[in-house]
Amino acid sequence: MIKGSDRVVAVLEKMGAERIYGVPGEEILDIMESLRKSKKIKFVPTRTEWGAALMAATEGRLTGRPGVSLATCGPGALNFPNGAEYAHLGGFPLVMIAGQKPINSSLHGHFQVSPLVSVMEGLTKYAVQIGSVQMIRPVFSETFRIAQEEKQGPVSVVIPEDIAAEDGEEDAL
Repeated sequence: MIKGSDRVVAVLEKMGAERIYGVPGEEILDIMESLRKSKKIKFVPTRTEWGAALMAATEGRLTGRPGVSLATCGPGALNFPNGAEYAHLGGFPLVMIAGQKPINSSLHGHFQVSPLVSVMEGLTKYAVQIGSVQMIRPVFSETFRIAQEEKQGPVSVVIPEDIAAEDGEEDAL
């Protein structure tokens, strides 16, 4: 068995991510812990989520490989659109990962649940929410492919907190 957040980090490592820019938050704590254990990816804390997206987009511009940014849900993730537009207009490959409240059950109800996929659809080449642990690898493979294909640009992935915390069957990465 492999935890969803560990699978996210393993896939990001396989895709060649070396840095992830972001602001820690409650809904991404499992991902943050998995990143802490990574020997290949360095987490770079930023003051704002839009700053994280801008830094990751600039990395994409300079390297030709998608830069990666990470934000928590609600207001945190809603700071990503500035970076998305920067990457979109410049043709810079960018993968923006946002946490989200649990989708299967939540004690908080709809507190800080934002329509992140809908918001990002008009600003990105691809916006998706992961609905199960088994979707992690194929979704990230697709997002990296889309971010790098001509014209390079931003993509957005939303990962609910319960999916990141869930255990799933191991698969070939």
